[in-house]
Amino acid sequence: MNFGAALKQEYPEPGDKITVVDTVPVPAPVLTMAAVRGQFAEYLIRVQGMVRDAESLEVTDEDRLKFAVALGGEAAKITKRIDAKRKEVTAEASDFVKSVNGFCKDYTDRLGEVVMITKNKIGVYRHQQELERRKQEEAARKAAQEFQEKLRLEAEEANRKAREEAARKAEEETRVRLAKEAEERAKQGAESQAEAEERAKREAEEIEAARKKAEEEAAKHEIQAPVVTAPVIPVKEKVTRTETGAAAHERKAWKAEVINEAEIPREYLTVDMKKINEAVKMGAREIPGVRIFEETSTVFRS
Repeated sequence: MNFGAALKQEYPEPGDKITVVDTVPVPAPVLTMAAVRGQFAEYLIRVQGMVRDAESLEVTDEDRLKFAVALGGEAAKITKRIDAKRKEVTAEASDFVKSVNGFCKDYTDRLGEVVMITKNKIGVYRHQQELERRKQEEAARKAAQEFQEKLRLEAEEANRKAREEAARKAEEETRVRLAKEAEERAKQGAESQAEAEERAKREAEEIEAARKKAEEEAAKHEIQAPVVTAPVIPVKEKVTRTETGAAAHERKAWKAEVINEAEIPREYLTVDMKKINEAVKMGAREIPGVRIFEETSTVFRS
C-alpha cells in the first residue's frame, strides 16, 4: 500500500452521493430501525473501508505511523459526528420519553408514599398484635410454671409423709419384736449392767437401721409431679387478603448495620480504588499493598 497516497485519501463525506447496490428506498415509520439506518447510510461505506484499513495496518515505519494517526483521528471525528446524529435522531423520542416518565413519576411517587405509609401502619398493627400474643404466652408460661412448682411441692410433701410413715411402722415393728425378745431373756435370768447397756445400744442401732431401710424402700416408690406444659398462643394468619385480590404478608429478613468500623474483620472490607487513584494523581508513588505503575495510551485529537 502507498501510505503516502493513503494519507491524502478522502473517505466519502456526509452529503456525498453514494451508490448502494440492490437497495430500494422504502418509506419507514420514524421510530423504526429501518428509518434510523437510512439516516446513517452515508457513513456505511466509509466505516467499512476504515475498518478494513485498520485491520490490515502494521505500523513499522514513520509513513505507516502517520497513516495510523490519521486513520485513528478520522475514526474519532466520525464517531463524534455519528454521536451527534444519534442525539439528533433520538432527540424527539427522548423528549417524549422524558415527558411521559416525568408525568408518570409524579403519580408513582405519590403511590409510593401510599405504599410506604400503609406498610408502616400495617407493621405497627402487626407488631402490637405480636406483642400482645407474646404477653399472653408469657402469662401462660408463668402460670404453668407456678402450677408446676405447686405440684412439685405437693409431691415432695406426700413423699416425705410416706417416708416418715414407713420409718414409724418399721420402728414400731422392731420395738415390738425387741420387747418380746426381752421377755424371753427375763425368763432365763437377770443380765448384768454391762450386758444391759450393750443390748440397749444394739437395739437402738437396730431400730435406726430399720427406720433407714424403710425410708429407702419408700423412696423407691415416690410419686413424681406431672409435667405441666405451657400452652402455646397461636400466631395469627400472616397473610391478609381482600376481595379486590390484593394481599399483604410479613417477610422477615436479617440485616446488618455498622456500629464500629474499626472492629470489622478485614474480609468484609472493600478497597476504595477511587481514593487510591486520586492519591496517585496527586503524586503518591508508594502505598502498602498497591502496585503503582505508569501506563502509556494513545489519544487522538480530531
